[in-house]
Amino acid sequence: MISKTFFDENLEKLKDCVKQASSAIMDIYHSNDIGQEEKQDGSPLTLADKSSNEIILNSLEQISRDFPIISEETFNEDLIKALEETYWLVDPLDGTKEFINQTGEFTVNIAMISNKKAVFGIVAAPVTEKIWHGSVFQNTQTENDSVKKLRIVMSKSHKSEKDKDFLQFLDKKNIEYEIIEKGSSLKLCSLADNEADIYPRFGPTSEWDIAAAHAVLSSYGGSVVRIEDNMELEYAKEDTILNPYFVAFRNKSIKSDFLPVLGDFFKKLV
Repeated sequence: MISKTFFDENLEKLKDCVKQASSAIMDIYHSNDIGQEEKQDGSPLTLADKSSNEIILNSLEQISRDFPIISEETFNEDLIKALEETYWLVDPLDGTKEFINQTGEFTVNIAMISNKKAVFGIVAAPVTEKIWHGSVFQNTQTENDSVKKLRIVMSKSHKSEKDKDFLQFLDKKNIEYEIIEKGSSLKLCSLADNEADIYPRFGPTSEWDIAAAHAVLSSYGGSVVRIEDNMELEYAKEDTILNPYFVAFRNKSIKSDFLPVLGDFFKKLV
């Protein structure tokens, strides 16, 4: 049974877990050999991914054996066909390309999914040693302000044609904006930190890429909505680990102001 008490009692252990994972990642980051190889899907894998994954799996099993763990590094498609209602969802190193390219913009991500929702998340940035965390029991509301100039956070390494089309749409609507580039789940964390206002994603992501930061953003009054129906993004899909297109908003006012305006563009995507 998920409760506020569970997260309160285990928060320090979870912080220690992501700190240990971050330390292991940074040791490899500063080494002469990151052990880079290629997965079957063509995405990169390093020793840092493996080391962080091992630390996190061991830590979560010590915290509680009641919840199964799904991690990017141990995932297979059969797992999503028989999911428990509540489970840990882990990305031990989000932003492996950023890690390889030495940009510093990569993260450690642990989420808990319950009843298809991200109910808890903790995100660590190994380079800055910053940690974000949030849960459905936490309500750290940021100022629910509107904006005149929209701060849009986008990927450093994945700008698609749809991203460019989106910016052209904003130009035609005479919506003022500025672009903020971030790697990994730092994009969602930048909304919680009031460094950006929206994060549109028109490319592929997996559930573990965003679940932890989604929980953090929600606890700060933000939201992540599916473009197809404007409903809050859900997890534990039985047919795919991939997310649909989505847009994240820093707060309710920004969502209320801009979601209707963006509707025309979103209709062309679905």
